[in-house]
Amino acid sequence: MSRFETTFRNAVANAERDVMIEQIRSNPQMSLAELGKLATGELGSLLKGITIGELLGQGGAAPPAAPRGRGGAKPVTVPRALAKAPAAAGRKGRGAAAPAKEAPAPAPKRGGSKAVVDTRTPAGRDAYDQAMLNALKNAPGPQAAPDLSAVVGGTPLQVRTALARLIERGAVSWTGQARGTRYTAV
Repeated sequence: MSRFETTFRNAVANAERDVMIEQIRSNPQMSLAELGKLATGELGSLLKGITIGELLGQGGAAPPAAPRGRGGAKPVTVPRALAKAPAAAGRKGRGAAAPAKEAPAPAPKRGGSKAVVDTRTPAGRDAYDQAMLNALKNAPGPQAAPDLSAVVGGTPLQVRTALARLIERGAVSWTGQARGTRYTAV
């Protein structure tokens, strides 16, 4: 498998994982029984790698390994609870458009003991990606995702998503897998 294909598969796997986490978070009315049904379907392998800490925004997990090939492509069945989620909204009750008063956050803001970043707008994501890239360029060597989070802030999900975007652009490379994954600026 070529490096490009591996990188592409990892980016797709990270995106699928992030969408699953966001959909579960945006549907707090979902019961554990409904979540259990997800675990037995096609989404089960994806759901098995997600921790409660990640759902609560507290876990520090590394990106998943490249997905193994799938057999026949079957249509994905979306449970009722997930199907009711607003299509363009990240959380229930939010519309597709960002409020007009929201300004892009050029740098992470300090909120308590953990740096909080705003990645809801394209400008906020770009600023966060640039901060992530600068941290990697200034680092003495390959860095783990939690180390980068300590420098630029953000949740584990925000860090993984930003790194996936930077990898997709060719600005960052990675080695290893799971907790041993390390990132470097290209």
